[in-house]
Amino acid sequence: MSTTPFSRAFGAVLVAASVVLAGCAGRHSADYFARLEAELRAEGKLRTDVAPADAPYSTAELAVNFERIAFHHEVSVQHRGSKNNWEPNPLKRWRGPLNYALRGSAVTPEDRAEVARLMQRVAAATGLEIAEVTEDWNFLILITAEDERESYAAELARLDPGIAATFDLWRRTRRLICVANDPFSNKDGWRLSDGLVAIGAEVGGLLRRACLHEEIVQSLGLAKDHPEVRPSIFNDDGEFALLTAHDEDLLRILYDPRLRPGMTAEAAMPVVRRLASEMPLGASAQ
Repeated sequence: MSTTPFSRAFGAVLVAASVVLAGCAGRHSADYFARLEAELRAEGKLRTDVAPADAPYSTAELAVNFERIAFHHEVSVQHRGSKNNWEPNPLKRWRGPLNYALRGSAVTPEDRAEVARLMQRVAAATGLEIAEVTEDWNFLILITAEDERESYAAELARLDPGIAATFDLWRRTRRLICVANDPFSNKDGWRLSDGLVAIGAEVGGLLRRACLHEEIVQSLGLAKDHPEVRPSIFNDDGEFALLTAHDEDLLRILYDPRLRPGMTAEAAMPVVRRLASEMPLGASAQ
Protein backbone atom coordinates (compact mmCIF):
# COMPACT_ATOMS: atom_id res chain seq x y z
CA MET A 1 0.00 0.00 0.00
CA SER A 2 1.06 3.56 -0.56
CA THR A 3 2.11 5.52 2.47
CA THR A 4 1.00 8.77 0.85
CA PRO A 5 -1.31 10.50 3.34
CA PHE A 6 -4.81 11.42 2.25
CA SER A 7 -5.48 15.15 2.11
CA ARG A 8 -8.26 15.06 4.69
CA ALA A 9 -10.30 12.80 6.97
CA PHE A 10 -13.88 11.78 6.34
CA GLY A 11 -16.27 12.09 9.27
CA ALA A 12 -18.91 9.54 8.24
CA VAL A 13 -19.50 6.76 5.79
CA LEU A 14 -21.75 6.12 2.85
CA VAL A 15 -22.77 2.57 2.05
CA ALA A 16 -23.62 2.94 -1.60
CA ALA A 17 -24.68 -0.56 -2.59
CA SER A 18 -28.07 -1.32 -4.07
CA VAL A 19 -30.57 -3.44 -2.20
CA VAL A 20 -29.66 -6.40 -4.34
CA LEU A 21 -26.09 -5.98 -3.13
CA ALA A 22 -26.62 -4.96 0.48
CA GLY A 23 -29.87 -6.58 1.50
CA CYS A 24 -28.54 -9.97 2.52
CA ALA A 25 -28.07 -10.84 6.18
CA GLY A 26 -24.69 -12.22 7.16
CA ARG A 27 -21.42 -12.69 5.31
CA HIS A 28 -22.10 -15.46 2.85
CA SER A 29 -19.94 -17.78 0.83
CA ALA A 30 -18.92 -17.42 -2.80
CA ASP A 31 -21.37 -20.19 -3.65
CA TYR A 32 -24.17 -18.25 -2.02
CA PHE A 33 -23.45 -15.15 -4.10
CA ALA A 34 -23.23 -17.21 -7.28
CA ARG A 35 -26.69 -18.65 -6.56
CA LEU A 36 -28.01 -15.20 -5.68
CA GLU A 37 -26.76 -13.76 -8.95
CA ALA A 38 -28.39 -16.58 -10.91
CA GLU A 39 -31.69 -16.02 -9.14
CA LEU A 40 -31.62 -12.28 -9.69
CA ARG A 41 -30.80 -12.63 -13.36
CA ALA A 42 -33.65 -15.14 -13.73
CA GLU A 43 -35.93 -12.40 -12.34
CA GLY A 44 -34.74 -9.98 -15.01
CA LYS A 45 -32.48 -8.01 -12.70
CA LEU A 46 -28.79 -7.11 -13.01
CA ARG A 47 -29.26 -6.00 -16.60
CA THR A 48 -26.13 -4.96 -18.47
CA ASP A 49 -27.64 -3.01 -21.37
CA VAL A 50 -26.30 0.54 -21.53
CA ALA A 51 -29.19 2.24 -23.33
CA PRO A 52 -32.29 0.06 -22.87
CA ALA A 53 -35.06 0.69 -25.39
CA ASP A 54 -37.72 -0.04 -22.78
CA ALA A 55 -36.52 2.73 -20.44
CA PRO A 56 -36.46 6.02 -22.38
CA TYR A 57 -36.06 9.29 -20.50
CA SER A 58 -36.60 12.92 -21.38
CA THR A 59 -34.40 15.92 -20.66
CA ALA A 60 -36.89 16.99 -17.99
CA GLU A 61 -36.69 13.57 -16.34
CA LEU A 62 -32.89 13.67 -16.48
CA ALA A 63 -32.87 17.01 -14.64
CA VAL A 64 -35.25 15.69 -11.97
CA ASN A 65 -33.15 12.55 -11.55
CA PHE A 66 -30.02 14.65 -11.15
CA GLU A 67 -31.65 16.59 -8.34
CA ARG A 68 -32.67 13.35 -6.63
CA ILE A 69 -29.20 11.80 -6.83
CA ALA A 70 -26.70 14.67 -6.58
CA PHE A 71 -28.31 16.81 -3.87
CA HIS A 72 -29.19 14.15 -1.29
CA HIS A 73 -27.47 11.38 0.63
CA GLU A 74 -28.53 8.54 2.88
CA VAL A 75 -27.83 9.02 6.57
CA SER A 76 -27.94 5.62 8.28
CA VAL A 77 -26.50 2.31 7.16
CA GLN A 78 -28.89 0.54 9.51
CA HIS A 79 -32.03 2.03 7.97
CA ARG A 80 -31.32 1.77 4.25
CA GLY A 81 -34.37 2.45 2.14
CA SER A 82 -36.29 4.16 4.94
CA LYS A 83 -38.50 6.97 3.72
CA ASN A 84 -36.87 9.64 5.88
CA ASN A 85 -33.32 8.27 5.82
CA TRP A 86 -31.79 11.09 3.79
CA GLU A 87 -30.49 14.60 4.09
CA PRO A 88 -29.83 17.33 1.52
CA ASN A 89 -26.28 18.17 0.57
CA PRO A 90 -24.62 20.75 -1.70
CA LEU A 91 -23.11 19.76 -5.01
CA LYS A 92 -19.84 17.91 -4.57
CA ARG A 93 -17.40 16.52 -7.12
CA TRP A 94 -13.85 15.32 -7.57
CA ARG A 95 -10.96 17.78 -7.70
CA GLY A 96 -7.79 17.21 -9.70
CA PRO A 97 -6.42 13.97 -11.12
CA LEU A 98 -7.91 10.69 -9.89
CA ASN A 99 -5.08 8.22 -9.36
CA TYR A 100 -6.54 4.89 -8.38
CA ALA A 101 -4.92 1.69 -7.11
CA LEU A 102 -6.36 -1.80 -6.82
CA ARG A 103 -5.18 -3.71 -3.76
CA GLY A 104 -5.94 -7.07 -2.16
CA SER A 105 -5.17 -10.70 -2.86
CA ALA A 106 -8.57 -11.16 -4.53
CA VAL A 107 -7.90 -8.61 -7.30
CA THR A 108 -7.92 -10.35 -10.68
CA PRO A 109 -6.88 -9.29 -14.19
CA GLU A 110 -10.60 -9.18 -14.98
CA ASP A 111 -11.12 -6.70 -12.14
CA ARG A 112 -8.37 -4.46 -13.50
CA ALA A 113 -9.85 -4.59 -16.98
CA GLU A 114 -13.34 -3.85 -15.65
CA VAL A 115 -12.17 -0.85 -13.66
CA ALA A 116 -10.09 0.42 -16.59
CA ARG A 117 -13.13 0.30 -18.89
CA LEU A 118 -15.31 2.00 -16.31
CA MET A 119 -12.74 4.72 -15.64
CA GLN A 120 -12.44 5.36 -19.38
CA ARG A 121 -16.19 6.00 -19.52
CA VAL A 122 -16.03 8.18 -16.42
CA ALA A 123 -13.15 10.21 -17.85
CA ALA A 124 -15.01 10.75 -21.12
CA ALA A 125 -18.13 11.92 -19.27
CA THR A 126 -16.41 14.13 -16.69
CA GLY A 127 -13.18 15.34 -18.23
CA LEU A 128 -11.30 14.03 -15.20
CA GLU A 129 -7.70 12.92 -15.61
CA ILE A 130 -7.76 9.29 -14.42
CA ALA A 131 -4.95 6.74 -14.23
CA GLU A 132 -4.13 3.49 -12.46
CA VAL A 133 -0.99 3.89 -10.37
CA THR A 134 1.18 1.74 -8.12
CA GLU A 135 1.99 4.49 -5.62
CA ASP A 136 0.85 7.99 -4.67
CA TRP A 137 -2.77 6.97 -5.13
CA ASN A 138 -5.69 9.06 -3.91
CA PHE A 139 -8.45 6.52 -4.64
CA LEU A 140 -8.07 3.02 -3.24
CA ILE A 141 -10.10 -0.01 -4.38
CA LEU A 142 -9.71 -2.93 -1.98
CA ILE A 143 -10.86 -6.44 -2.92
CA THR A 144 -9.77 -8.54 0.02
CA ALA A 145 -9.92 -12.01 1.52
CA GLU A 146 -10.85 -12.49 5.16
CA ASP A 147 -7.32 -13.29 6.36
CA GLU A 148 -5.79 -10.00 5.17
CA ARG A 149 -8.42 -7.51 6.33
CA GLU A 150 -6.91 -6.94 9.75
CA SER A 151 -3.60 -5.85 8.29
CA TYR A 152 -5.30 -3.55 5.80
CA ALA A 153 -7.35 -2.04 8.62
CA ALA A 154 -4.17 -1.28 10.58
CA GLU A 155 -2.49 0.30 7.56
CA LEU A 156 -5.52 2.44 6.76
CA ALA A 157 -5.67 3.59 10.38
CA ARG A 158 -2.15 4.99 9.97
CA LEU A 159 -3.09 6.75 6.73
CA ASP A 160 -6.49 8.25 7.49
CA PRO A 161 -8.81 7.60 10.46
CA GLY A 162 -11.99 8.41 8.53
CA ILE A 163 -11.27 6.05 5.66
CA ALA A 164 -10.16 3.41 8.17
CA ALA A 165 -13.57 3.80 9.84
CA THR A 166 -15.28 3.12 6.51
CA PHE A 167 -13.28 -0.06 6.02
CA ASP A 168 -13.90 -1.17 9.61
CA LEU A 169 -17.63 -0.58 9.24
CA TRP A 170 -17.66 -2.80 6.18
CA ARG A 171 -15.59 -5.65 7.64
CA ARG A 172 -17.46 -5.67 10.97
CA THR A 173 -20.95 -5.35 9.47
CA ARG A 174 -21.06 -8.68 7.75
CA ARG A 175 -24.31 -8.12 5.88
CA LEU A 176 -22.69 -5.35 3.82
CA ILE A 177 -21.14 -6.54 0.59
CA CYS A 178 -19.41 -3.39 -0.58
CA VAL A 179 -18.97 0.18 0.64
CA ALA A 180 -17.67 3.56 -0.42
CA ASN A 181 -16.50 6.33 1.86
CA ASP A 182 -18.69 9.33 2.55
CA PRO A 183 -18.12 12.33 0.29
CA PHE A 184 -20.22 14.84 2.20
CA SER A 185 -18.14 16.40 4.96
CA ASN A 186 -17.13 19.90 3.85
CA LYS A 187 -13.38 19.80 4.39
CA ASP A 188 -12.28 21.37 1.11
CA GLY A 189 -14.99 23.55 -0.38
CA TRP A 190 -17.13 20.55 -1.33
CA ARG A 191 -14.38 19.18 -3.55
CA LEU A 192 -13.50 15.49 -3.35
CA SER A 193 -9.84 14.54 -3.38
CA ASP A 194 -9.58 11.01 -1.96
CA GLY A 195 -11.67 7.87 -1.79
CA LEU A 196 -12.03 4.24 -0.80
CA VAL A 197 -14.10 1.34 -2.15
CA ALA A 198 -14.11 -2.03 -0.36
CA ILE A 199 -15.43 -5.35 -1.69
CA GLY A 200 -15.11 -8.87 -0.32
CA ALA A 201 -13.45 -11.73 -2.18
CA GLU A 202 -16.65 -13.71 -1.60
CA VAL A 203 -18.44 -11.61 -4.20
CA GLY A 204 -17.76 -12.59 -7.80
CA GLY A 205 -19.18 -12.43 -11.28
CA LEU A 206 -21.69 -9.77 -12.21
CA LEU A 207 -22.34 -8.87 -8.58
CA ARG A 208 -18.69 -7.85 -8.20
CA ARG A 209 -18.85 -5.81 -11.38
CA ALA A 210 -22.00 -4.11 -10.08
CA CYS A 211 -20.22 -3.25 -6.82
CA LEU A 212 -17.33 -1.70 -8.70
CA HIS A 213 -19.56 0.39 -10.93
CA GLU A 214 -21.88 1.76 -8.29
CA GLU A 215 -19.38 2.36 -5.51
CA ILE A 216 -16.78 4.04 -7.73
CA VAL A 217 -19.25 6.34 -9.46
CA GLN A 218 -21.14 7.25 -6.30
CA SER A 219 -17.83 8.21 -4.71
CA LEU A 220 -17.50 10.91 -7.37
CA GLY A 221 -20.51 12.87 -6.17
CA LEU A 222 -23.66 11.01 -7.27
CA ALA A 223 -24.50 9.55 -3.92
CA LYS A 224 -28.21 8.90 -3.47
CA ASP A 225 -30.35 6.00 -4.66
CA HIS A 226 -33.96 6.71 -5.59
CA PRO A 227 -36.76 4.29 -6.54
CA GLU A 228 -37.96 6.40 -9.48
CA VAL A 229 -34.60 6.92 -11.17
CA ARG A 230 -34.41 4.72 -14.29
CA PRO A 231 -32.53 3.38 -16.21
CA SER A 232 -29.83 3.65 -13.59
CA ILE A 233 -27.56 1.93 -11.11
CA PHE A 234 -28.70 4.60 -8.63
CA ASN A 235 -31.85 2.67 -7.79
CA ASP A 236 -32.23 0.11 -5.02
CA ASP A 237 -34.28 -2.26 -7.17
CA GLY A 238 -31.12 -3.70 -8.74
CA GLU A 239 -32.61 -3.73 -12.23
CA PHE A 240 -29.39 -2.44 -13.79
CA ALA A 241 -26.00 -3.75 -12.72
CA LEU A 242 -23.67 -1.53 -14.72
CA LEU A 243 -23.33 2.16 -15.52
CA THR A 244 -25.96 3.19 -18.06
CA ALA A 245 -25.97 5.97 -20.64
CA HIS A 246 -28.43 7.79 -18.37
CA ASP A 247 -25.86 7.65 -15.56
CA GLU A 248 -23.15 9.00 -17.85
CA ASP A 249 -25.48 11.89 -18.64
CA LEU A 250 -25.74 12.55 -14.89
CA LEU A 251 -21.94 12.62 -14.69
CA ARG A 252 -21.75 15.06 -17.61
CA ILE A 253 -24.08 17.42 -15.81
CA LEU A 254 -22.24 17.08 -12.50
CA TYR A 255 -18.87 17.94 -14.03
CA ASP A 256 -20.01 20.72 -16.35
CA PRO A 257 -18.02 23.89 -15.52
CA ARG A 258 -21.24 25.90 -15.35
CA LEU A 259 -21.90 24.16 -12.03
CA ARG A 260 -19.70 24.74 -8.99
CA PRO A 261 -18.98 22.59 -5.94
CA GLY A 262 -20.95 23.84 -2.96
CA MET A 263 -23.99 24.97 -4.96
CA THR A 264 -27.34 24.19 -3.37
CA ALA A 265 -30.12 22.53 -5.31
CA GLU A 266 -32.04 25.79 -5.35
CA ALA A 267 -29.15 27.65 -6.96
CA ALA A 268 -28.06 24.86 -9.29
CA MET A 269 -31.28 23.43 -10.69
CA PRO A 270 -31.96 26.23 -13.23
CA VAL A 271 -28.49 25.52 -14.64
CA VAL A 272 -29.08 21.76 -14.47
CA ARG A 273 -32.32 22.06 -16.46
CA ARG A 274 -30.52 24.12 -19.10
CA LEU A 275 -27.67 21.60 -19.30
CA ALA A 276 -30.11 18.70 -19.65
CA SER A 277 -32.01 20.50 -22.42
CA GLU A 278 -28.78 20.94 -24.38
CA MET A 279 -27.68 17.33 -24.01
CA PRO A 280 -27.99 14.64 -26.69
CA LEU A 281 -29.41 12.00 -24.38
CA GLY A 282 -27.44 8.78 -24.19
CA ALA A 283 -24.78 10.13 -26.54
CA SER A 284 -22.19 7.68 -25.24
CA ALA A 285 -24.30 4.74 -26.37
CA GLN A 286 -24.66 5.94 -29.95
